[in-house]
Amino acid sequence: MMKSLLITECQECKHKSFCFKQLDEKELLLTNENKVQIRFKKGEIISKQGSFVTHIMYIKEGFTKIYKETDVDSNLILDIIPEGKLIGLTSLFNPDNIARFSVAALSDTVVCSIDRNVIEKLIYKNNKFAKSVISSLNIEALQFYDKMASLTQKQMNGRVADALMYLSENIFQSREFEMILSRKDLAEFTGMSTMSVVRTLKNLRNEGIIKDEKGKIDIKNVDLLKKISQSG
Repeated sequence: MMKSLLITECQECKHKSFCFKQLDEKELLLTNENKVQIRFKKGEIISKQGSFVTHIMYIKEGFTKIYKETDVDSNLILDIIPEGKLIGLTSLFNPDNIARFSVAALSDTVVCSIDRNVIEKLIYKNNKFAKSVISSLNIEALQFYDKMASLTQKQMNGRVADALMYLSENIFQSREFEMILSRKDLAEFTGMSTMSVVRTLKNLRNEGIIKDEKGKIDIKNVDLLKKISQSG
């Protein structure tokens, strides 16, 4: 079960996102008065598809996945969200405030949940904050376009290579990283079956492109993995 934490004051928080660094002391006080800080254990549902969107979520610690629930057995993971990122910006100024996706914790995670109306108010009042929110939305859109191209145009090797490069470059900024996705998660992130993912990872290991053991991925040949990603 989720449980509340001791609240860190927004003004004193050392984990501010770029967006919130655009706010002055008075505006940070406003967000502080309209937020709740919550801890989720690994695997817990943070937000459910189909529910009302009343808050914007800031990932203070940990990793989460955004996924689309489908009518079949597997879901489609749309993105991996690390600490320092906001979730729910697409709901702003949208009269249909129904969540179009679910969010779950990939690790023990701390979330600051901020009243959506407060965020909208700050966008109206603070041009720098508004610009940073738009920039965040643009980055998300471009990443989504790349993902759709990967899912629809590439074969299995290309999709897995894309996923590993995304984790390496966008999430961890390192060639060696903890594999926070289970094999099933990776399958849902790449639009493949779990068995196909297992087989593709084995091929990459056998070719010496990656090392995969003890829950960690080490990309040994970045150039070749990028080539596989580009060729699809």
